Parts: sequence; structure tokens; C-alpha cells
Amino acid sequence: MAAVSEETPLLRAGHQDKKKLKADSVCDKVAVYGSFLGILLAVADESIVLSTWSVIASDFHRLSQGWWLLAAYNLGWCVSLPVYGTLCNIYGRKNVFVSAYGLFAAGCLACGTSTSMLQLVLARVLTGVSAGGMVSLVSVILTDMVPADQVTLLRSYANVFIIVGRSVGAPLGGYLIGAVGWRWSFIGQLPVVAICLLIGLYGLPPSLNSTKTGDADDGDTQHSIMDLDFAGLVSFSVTTFLLFCLIQELSVTPNSPEIPLTILVPVFCAAAILFIVIEAYWARTPLIQLRLMKTSLGGFCLNRIMMSSGRLGLISNLAPYLIRVKGATSLLAALAFVLAAIGVPIGALIAGKIIKKTKRYRTMAVIAVCGTVITYLLIFIRWRTGSNLWELVYLLPNGMAIGILLTTQFIGMSLSAPNEDLPTCIATYYLAQQLGNIIGPAVNVAVVQRIFVGQLEKFLNGWNERKVYSPTYMTLYDLDANRSDQLIGQILNDDTFAQSLSPVVQKFVRWSYLNAFQLVPLISAACALIMLPTVLWMKEEKFR
Repeated sequence: MAAVSEETPLLRAGHQDKKKLKADSVCDKVAVYGSFLGILLAVADESIVLSTWSVIASDFHRLSQGWWLLAAYNLGWCVSLPVYGTLCNIYGRKNVFVSAYGLFAAGCLACGTSTSMLQLVLARVLTGVSAGGMVSLVSVILTDMVPADQVTLLRSYANVFIIVGRSVGAPLGGYLIGAVGWRWSFIGQLPVVAICLLIGLYGLPPSLNSTKTGDADDGDTQHSIMDLDFAGLVSFSVTTFLLFCLIQELSVTPNSPEIPLTILVPVFCAAAILFIVIEAYWARTPLIQLRLMKTSLGGFCLNRIMMSSGRLGLISNLAPYLIRVKGATSLLAALAFVLAAIGVPIGALIAGKIIKKTKRYRTMAVIAVCGTVITYLLIFIRWRTGSNLWELVYLLPNGMAIGILLTTQFIGMSLSAPNEDLPTCIATYYLAQQLGNIIGPAVNVAVVQRIFVGQLEKFLNGWNERKVYSPTYMTLYDLDANRSDQLIGQILNDDTFAQSLSPVVQKFVRWSYLNAFQLVPLISAACALIMLPTVLWMKEEKFR
């Protein structure tokens, strides 16, 4: 790869590349939009499991372990992201990108043919590993194939595919599991994967296989693969796994811990310190360049974690809020999720158009941060005592502000990243996104559950009537016989269970949940405020 000087364009193709792009514009468009189809598939696969994991786990008689189907996917995604940058430098972008499609096909086939819960969990890890490459490497390929002012617009198009995948995946999963069974919801993805694979093989230009050491197809990579930071990969995997376990442990009720925090917290800290030491002093080619985290990349990664944590923390509690407080059906809750999602591509498209015209992005980022804070506070004020259904419209401007932030933050990170480290920077940036996707919902669920349980215990312990009967479940809960924990467990584990209780109990359950939920938008607003100093501090890079 040629050396980069101060006059060298950071994200734009050179003069000869521009001619090639014009000559092969049809082929390039097919390749680009074919990669968008892969993004749609990867995101929809995750969303499908969100609506079917309980049925799948019940089929194996392992409902209590069903959450691992969700955890395994995100864990595989997180662990794989730091590796893709290194693999691109060794094998080339195109080779790694196409290989991700092959792994995804293998993961879908393994999911559909699993005969045990353990096999299915391992298959979901493989699917998450491949999906991480299918999504993150699209950004790398776009920056290599098109000029910078077009990258922003195409990135906004990619966000549209992401939102569509998340919006249609859950209802599609619910339909498929009733029509053809959960196994075919995985196996049925194989024809689409095959199309993406063919587009990647024959549509992407061979120039994408250029590496730091030359042509990936001609060079000897046996020695290069030994430079991969295996020690860092293992320590990072263990640290990520322990982080997930720690957050999950904080999400359970105080009376039912599975792993003592006095053990889990020190082990997690030790694993994190070990990973940092390996990356800083041992690894020759670190998975995460700690030196880059001292630059503006660290600020962009922090912003991405805060953005995802705040957004997903609220959205993940949207359906329980509507069901517990408004008595809404699952279908209405799903439609509300679509409303929350549709604002993101609108904001991303607006930001892409403005950046392409003005070549500026920082002012928009500041306005978007303020917009997210205002909408979160508006939701806190209006939803704290139970909102009207029309007030779900607040989610639309919130999503638009998030869409603007997604576009402006990515282009800022891309412009400030050194060209030779761009794949690693993008992979690290997406890693921050996945960490936010895990941390935000889990922390908010932990806060809501603990406050919710505390309010329910206070009510049941001071209630004059000592028996609660559920006609729907034909169960009598005798509070004097220490069955209050069982009753609370039923309320926590089933959003609609409280609707089978007496009106007095239903009213207090609703009030208890509202009391707990009101902290969710406040936490989201705090996450957005943490972003503001970083957005104001970082220098706006110029398009060259």
C-alpha cells in the first residue's frame, strides 16, 4: 500500500480510481447494494431470534437458558470485530468479506440442524462472528470504492437497511415460527446468503485485496497469520464474556443471585487488566491499537457506546412499558418499535445530504445531541404517569436525532483515522456500538427490575389481604406462606400475568412499574449529555 502524505486524500479514490468507478458504475452499484442486502440479512437474523428464542428454548426444554441464544450472537459479534481489521491487512478486504458470507451460511445451516441447546448456542456464536464482518466491512469497502462525499450518503442508505432489518425481523420471525417452524427461519436464509456471496465474488473489484504487504492472492500469508494477536483474542473473549455475565447478574432480582458479585467483579477486573497488559506490552499486532484510543478515535468510541446505551436502553423497555402500563397487545408494541426505528434512516438521509452539500458535520452533531437530550426529557415528563398512545410520536424526532448522530460521528471518525489504520478504526468503532447494545438494555433492565421488585415487596408486605388469586392461571398465592416471592417472580417473568389479578393489584403493579420506568429516559438523557463535551472538543476534519 502506498505511503500516505498530508496531501493524500483520506477517503477518496485517486484520479485513476475515479475513472474506473465511472467506467464500471453499474458493476459497482450492484456490488454496493448487494452488500447492503447482506447488512439487512445479518440484522434481520438477530431480530428474528428476539421474537422466537423462548419458543426455540422451550423446544429443547431449556427455557431458563434461552437468553444464551441472544447472548451468544452478541458475544460472537463483539469478539470478532477487533479481528476483522487485522485479517483485512493480512488477506485483503474482499477475501475477508466473502469469507464472512460463507461463515454466515454455515452458521444458519448449523442453527437449523441443531439437535441440542448447546449446539444451537455455539451456532449462534458462529453466526454472530460472521454477521460482525458482514456489517462492519461494508463501511471499509465503501471508503475504498467511492469518494468521501458519497460515503456519507451511502452510509445513510446502509442505515436504512439496518432499520428495515430490525423492524421486519421480529414480526417475520413470529410469522415463520407458526408457518414453517423455527428451523426453517434459519435454513430459509441460505438462498439469500448465496446471492450475497455471488455478488461479493464477482461484483467487488480485485483491487480490494491489496494489503499492507502486497497482493493477498499472490503473497504468502502463512507467516502473516502467525502475527495475529491470539493471546489478545483469548483475553478479550474472556473479558467480554465476563462483562456479559456481570451485566446479566446485575439484571436479576436481588433475592436470586446465581454468581456472587464478590467473585465475578474481581475476576472481570483481572481479565480486563490482563487484556490491557497484553495489548500494551506483549502483542506485536494488537487487536485494539491502544495508541489510537488516545486520539480522537477514543472519543468517537465513547460517544458510540453512550449513543447505543441510551437508545437501546429506552427501546428495550418500550414493549414492557406499553404492555404493563397501557395493556397493549404485542402487535401494538411491535408497531411502536417500527415508529421508533423509522426516524433513524430519515435523520441519516438528511445528514448525508447536508454533508454532501456543505462538507461540514460538527454543527449538526451538536444540534443532534441537544435534540436527543430534549426528546429523552420530554419522554420522562410525559410518560412518568402513563402516556397517551399518540405521545409515542416523541420517538420519531428522537430517532431522527440519533440518525444524524450516526452519520456525523461515523464520517468524523473516518476522516480523522489514519488511512493505514482505517479498517482497525472502523472495526473498533463497531465494537463500541455492540458494547453499547449490550450495556444499555442490561443496565436499564437491572434498574427497572430492582425498583419494581422493591415497590412490589413493599406493597405486598403491607397489604391487608394475604391471599392473591389468579383466575387465568388458577393459582392461589398465600402471602403468609412465603409465596410472595413466587408471585413477584410470575409478575416479573410475564408481562401479561398482572392482568389476571384483581383490579387493586393490577393498579399497584402498574404504579410500581411506572415508578421504576421513569429512570430509563433519565439514564438515556445522561448518556446523551456525556457525549456533548466530546462532540464540542473534537476538531472537525476537512474533506480533501
